[in-house]
Amino acid sequence: MRRFVIGRGRNFLNRSHQQNLLSSSSSHCQSRFLSSTSVIDSPSSSSMAPTSSPAITVDSLNPKVLKCEYAVRGEIVSIAQRLQQELQTNPGSHSFDEILYCNIGNPQSLGQQPITFFREVLALCDHPSILDRSETQGLFSADSIERAWQILDQIPGRATGAYSHSQGIKGLRDTIAAGIEARDGFPADPNDIFLTDGASPAVHMMMQLLIRSENDGILCPIPQYPLYSASIALHGGTLVPYYLDEATGWGLETSEVKKQLEAAKAKGITVRALVVINPGNPTGQVLAEENQRAIVDFCKKEGLVLLADEVYQENVYVPEKKFHSFKKVSRSMGYGEKDISLVSFQSVSKGYYGECGKRGGYMEVTGFSAEVREQIYKVASVNLCSNISGQILASLVMSPPKVGDESYESYCAERDGILSSLARRAKANIGRCI
Repeated sequence: MRRFVIGRGRNFLNRSHQQNLLSSSSSHCQSRFLSSTSVIDSPSSSSMAPTSSPAITVDSLNPKVLKCEYAVRGEIVSIAQRLQQELQTNPGSHSFDEILYCNIGNPQSLGQQPITFFREVLALCDHPSILDRSETQGLFSADSIERAWQILDQIPGRATGAYSHSQGIKGLRDTIAAGIEARDGFPADPNDIFLTDGASPAVHMMMQLLIRSENDGILCPIPQYPLYSASIALHGGTLVPYYLDEATGWGLETSEVKKQLEAAKAKGITVRALVVINPGNPTGQVLAEENQRAIVDFCKKEGLVLLADEVYQENVYVPEKKFHSFKKVSRSMGYGEKDISLVSFQSVSKGYYGECGKRGGYMEVTGFSAEVREQIYKVASVNLCSNISGQILASLVMSPPKVGDESYESYCAERDGILSSLARRAKANIGRCI
């Protein structure tokens, strides 16, 4: 099968620009001809109705929106979608007959299968009337049935189609907090958890809260996932870049961050927060615990909010590397709630689960005063709540089947198979780069 990968679509982008120019020129000529003939055919040009101005133009839009860029869903993707439509309506119209969208992490679109246990629980929660049927025992695992009952008992009215608490269903936040505590070895409070439609809305929420004007800056790694530059621009702030060192495996040097911080201050910018993506996106680096300690100390000393993007915590493919959450590191250093403001982001879209379309995620918010927490809750309340399927998935990711559960062996086989496949491809790609 002939395939076209959109990451290599630059020539189509250039060709599209040329076609648009020709089309525009042709339309302009036709417009001039029709305009001249209409005046000739009309009894009186003065009897024609005046042309009204459009209610809105690009120039009259919010300049923050115009400044915002999000390349992974940009022009090349738009062209790929047009090409795909052309292939559907006119097969054989191009030298390929399939388009692979590799512009963004979206594993199930490329054939990765969802985790069976997760989908069984979701199905049962969405259609609880089948839980009491005898056939269900043969179609679903015993632990998925039990988990579905547990989750439904936590949902008012046992209805996944109803709104929930703005932070998310309390019982699911309890489960997530327990999962964080088991991972880190330090207590986690369910009231610190805000369930969101993936990690992206949580990032937007924090930018909205932190950025007051263009004089407020956010330290952000370069290279970075463009969500950060886009959200900073959209909320009217200033991106303060700090550069990762490729020669040291894309390491984060606090001396580099300090230099950029001082340069921003000299320009009159108040830096509010430091974004750290660990494991890295797109670099893939995993920070050493010693490096993380230096970052925590830096944020404490400079009075910065630490925004920790940890959505790739399952995607570590080097045996000597290990993920440590920034909350675990800060607590192991003896820093508590009053010492450092920290927001950790997690998503069900990444890891081995790859449930991008379900839009599940959360942020754990620690080290903020009660007054600030009240404002965070208010902003979350504007959206009423995140979707319930995503909330359920987030709880399942943080509390998968355990030893002794019927689904445990099949769950482990599916998880390990996906992670092994990802590791093989990561190694192959590194080899090509070298």
